[in-house]
Amino acid sequence: MIDIVNSYEENARELYKSCDVYYNKNIFIAKSIPSNENLTKSRLHSHEEYEFFIPLSPVPFLVNEESIFFGEIGYIYSVKSNTNHGIKYGLSNVEYTDILVKKDYLEGIMEELNCSDDIFNYPIYLSRELKFYLHIFIEEFLKNDQKDLVKLDMISNLFCRELIRGNLNKDIDIFKQKQSYQRGIYLVADFINHNYNREIKIEEMAKLAGLSKNYFGAAFKKALGETPHSYLIKIRISKAKVLLETTNYSLSDISKKVGFKKPSSFTSQFKASTGMIPSKYREKSIRNY
Repeated sequence: MIDIVNSYEENARELYKSCDVYYNKNIFIAKSIPSNENLTKSRLHSHEEYEFFIPLSPVPFLVNEESIFFGEIGYIYSVKSNTNHGIKYGLSNVEYTDILVKKDYLEGIMEELNCSDDIFNYPIYLSRELKFYLHIFIEEFLKNDQKDLVKLDMISNLFCRELIRGNLNKDIDIFKQKQSYQRGIYLVADFINHNYNREIKIEEMAKLAGLSKNYFGAAFKKALGETPHSYLIKIRISKAKVLLETTNYSLSDISKKVGFKKPSSFTSQFKASTGMIPSKYREKSIRNY
């Protein structure tokens, strides 16, 4: 394996057992293999490489230093060199792409572009360009003995430049709040992740958390920074994004599949969350490789 993998301790490599991997001398890409049986294990760790985590399904409980936050589809979450990070709790049915980039290599490009790693305090929008570079890197790598190493170097360089120049979501500062989680709130959040497509009553969630109905809402917001209802909506919208990008289901069918009773409610909530109606999002997300 390449140096970037060899420098990663054995326990960390366990994280990639259920992944397809692609790499060259400067960049390592692990793409999870979809399976309801695979459990993404809880593990906090650090390493010299910069890391870029791309949720392909909603991933709550991402950790960066002491901050815990929700990994939303459509963003890339950055981890600076030698920063403690990971997933707070083990989760099932989670899909993602994880990318490691050599420290000296990325910092050399940052120096050339006259910027610092402060840009990595914010999630980066997963642009069409970034998706395209990942796609062609993987395609070239899969040529095995016929792969062009020079081409892989060029693609990885373009990918890193696009990361650095990418649009940031500065509404989310991953180091802004230091939040702590209670086990009961985690159980509720995981329950929502698996039951988002049906009505979930506040009494049901409070009972699962072992808290009174009156106290539960405040405890949930204190832990996750939002109400149970807004968290549920965020999960539903994230799941809808996946269906819009990867299926031909009608908007009415998608609305039902993610738990909205009325297509009109789905459309209004989707626009409030993303700034565009579902049909426009689907049109924008079509891959033209």
